Amino acid sequence: MASAGNLQPMPPFDPKTDVSAVAQRWEQWLKRFQRYLLAMNIKSKARQRAMLLYATGPKVEAIFDTLLDNGLGDDFKTTCEKLTEYFSPSKNVPFEVYKFSQAKQQEHETL
Repeated sequence: MASAGNLQPMPPFDPKTDVSAVAQRWEQWLKRFQRYLLAMNIKSKARQRAMLLYATGPKVEAIFDTLLDNGLGDDFKTTCEKLTEYFSPSKNVPFEVYKFSQAKQQEHETL
């Protein structure tokens, strides 16, 4: 069994790879990173945030630097929420209404 000192570093997150699934990939990466913090016994919120921004790599760090109100101090949770919000797809409301209005009940479907 590997000790915490022998853990491999986290691979950086590339937001440009498979952009159609970036939200799902980000959620998976973030869960793995949170396990990494637990295994490394990193409890300080300031250190967790610093590790997150370092581990994500320069592409995500550059994205984070452009987010409005990024003066979040050492808030790890808010940093994760802001990045998750950024990587989540936005909804096109008129298109969603159109898709809903085009829905038709299939023969095998009941009310």
